[in-house]
Amino acid sequence: MSEDWLRPAIGRSRNVRVAARVTGSLLAAALITATAATAQKNPYRSYTEEKFVQNMQTASRNYAAVTELLTKGEYDSAKAQLTRAREQLAITMAFWQDRKKDDAITLLRTALETTDELDSVLSTDSVDAAAVKMAAQRLTASCQACHSVYRDQNPATKGYRVKPGLLQ
Repeated sequence: MSEDWLRPAIGRSRNVRVAARVTGSLLAAALITATAATAQKNPYRSYTEEKFVQNMQTASRNYAAVTELLTKGEYDSAKAQLTRAREQLAITMAFWQDRKKDDAITLLRTALETTDELDSVLSTDSVDAAAVKMAAQRLTASCQACHSVYRDQNPATKGYRVKPGLLQ
């Protein structure tokens, strides 16, 4: 018996393998293109100074609310506001990491740790006002440590900015 009847099947399987390779290559190219487009749209892939300033301003407004609530003894509300301030502050880590500023990263980690300390004090069943005051002072001092090195007030707008020349 002749094996000629097998030849079309063999040819078809070879065509299927070629089609599968071409399709796989096209899918890989499409995936790479989609990934690159997504990376360009992700604002945290390229964390700009403008975005950093926005996050710091939001953190500052939230912490100002924390301070006001603490003076009123409204600890639960202060804790909620502190959580929002911490979220905004934590996001700024990307800014310093992108610029390889190890000293700023260390200062930021300290600020986050002192934020967590204040949160812990506010989380106790019976909140100790003196402990809250001490933890809040430590947090303010840790923020000031970074600000003294990296923050500058713009003489024209009176707004704050990163000190010129420190990001190169």
